[in-house]
Amino acid sequence: MNFNIVLVLKHVILCCVCIFGDKVTETVQKPALLRACIDNATHATIGCIAAEILLHSLKYHTKNQEYWFLLLIATVVSSLIDLDHFIEARSFRLQDATHLDRRPFLHNSAICVVTFVILILTKRLERNRYSLFISAVLIAFSTHHLRDATRRGIWIKSPFQDSSSPAVPYVLYLAFVNIIPHVLCLLLQTPYSTVPKMKLVEMV
Repeated sequence: MNFNIVLVLKHVILCCVCIFGDKVTETVQKPALLRACIDNATHATIGCIAAEILLHSLKYHTKNQEYWFLLLIATVVSSLIDLDHFIEARSFRLQDATHLDRRPFLHNSAICVVTFVILILTKRLERNRYSLFISAVLIAFSTHHLRDATRRGIWIKSPFQDSSSPAVPYVLYLAFVNIIPHVLCLLLQTPYSTVPKMKLVEMV
């Protein structure tokens, strides 16, 4: 099958998972545990599909073990981000975790900004394996935060500010989730030529 057709199908599946997961999460209100599991599984599946699109869009192919490891990282991190609800609540009770009076710390989108900066640095240092790992983590955080942002906006807390944006329009959310893998792919495949290698070694 033509690569472009396969790619389009993957994006269609990604959009369907986003929409279907949100509709089911909205429909299933009780029991609360089932709703939370559906919501978390949607986060994990979105992270996995977005990471798969990135890995298959790269011109250089990862080894089989590395490919599955990176997919696992994106999936698991996308899911485990929500553990910060329980950490923030200091309780294992779902009721406490879902009724916080503030956003938990792993939902701070400043994490995405810092991770992106680290990715650029590892790219400049030509650490491709680290770059792929960081990209998988970045996909997990960015897709998770964007999905949550359709309800609560994007929250950024740093030493300089603590603010939240208005809720992200759903169409923009779908667009960004589909674009992120290609932005990261473009960054990872950009030739390292902006700084002469000799000078970079001296700087490091």
